[in-house]
Amino acid sequence: MSVTADPPARRGLLARLWGSLFSLFVGALLCLTAPTSLIALGWIMRRMRFVALRKSGISTEAPGWVLGRGKGVSRLVSGLAQSIREGIMAATSMSLAAAPFAVIWLLSWWAGWENSFSKGYEQAFVGPLLGLVGVAIFCVVMIWFPLALAHQAVENRALALFEWRKVRSAVRHTGWGYFALALATVFLALPVFAGRGLVTFASGIVPGFDEMTTEDIASMARTIDLVLAAYVFAALVFLRSWSARIYASAMMRALSGSDADLWQDSRLFGGQLRGQRSWKVTHWVRLALISMVWFGLAAQIFVAQFLNHDWHLWITHPFFLLPWTG
Repeated sequence: MSVTADPPARRGLLARLWGSLFSLFVGALLCLTAPTSLIALGWIMRRMRFVALRKSGISTEAPGWVLGRGKGVSRLVSGLAQSIREGIMAATSMSLAAAPFAVIWLLSWWAGWENSFSKGYEQAFVGPLLGLVGVAIFCVVMIWFPLALAHQAVENRALALFEWRKVRSAVRHTGWGYFALALATVFLALPVFAGRGLVTFASGIVPGFDEMTTEDIASMARTIDLVLAAYVFAALVFLRSWSARIYASAMMRALSGSDADLWQDSRLFGGQLRGQRSWKVTHWVRLALISMVWFGLAAQIFVAQFLNHDWHLWITHPFFLLPWTG
């Protein structure tokens, strides 16, 4: 019996490996440009829903890049259509959520860099002050952002990211795994930070860089962009899947407490997970620590801006907006 059972197991493993490599390749290509990254974002949202449903013990199908449900021609493109639709919805919600700190950061950049170039030194405090205000708002927003995004992914509803009562309930019922997620996100963002500053130190890192032709530099840049895009996509799949599992566990815990009525219409309602809510004091301590962790990502963004002055980099970090490497 064991001899006949082994081949299917091996074929299953190879099929999963091939599927992962194919998704990595497609996702990396899509993350190279802003418009196509919408498709990658939509696919990641669909995968988050798949992970959350599976975590809750609800049977569902893994998302495909092109194929979807239905019959005939509609099945051939429904997967792609779903990714585009959910990518647009997610990008809209994420842009609105990021606007309070992103706009302030842009104003800080203008008041800092541009004002100093214009010799307006008597207003020199404006840029740093705006920057610090933006950082404070960023650290607060990011406390709820990962689970808010998971909530929108699961509910598949426009602007569900802003359903404050449910998002707050989900965050309130998380454990220390949510703190670990924040730490992992900031750590995994380091290669993105390094990629943005690479242009400044390229001549000291790459042997013979100063003697390279324009074509050689362009070829190297394309290779780096593709590698970075593959990394960003893989990191986001890992982090967003993790947040989806945390969301599912938190929601099922909420069903055992005073917030149960909030979740009666959830797509995860009827799952099997149950648990206890953490103590209130522990909850607030955890949120304070999480906000401090997110300061690490804000610091990466600010330092990278000194190394790469493109203004759009303030608002296009792949870990809180489009999965585009810029």
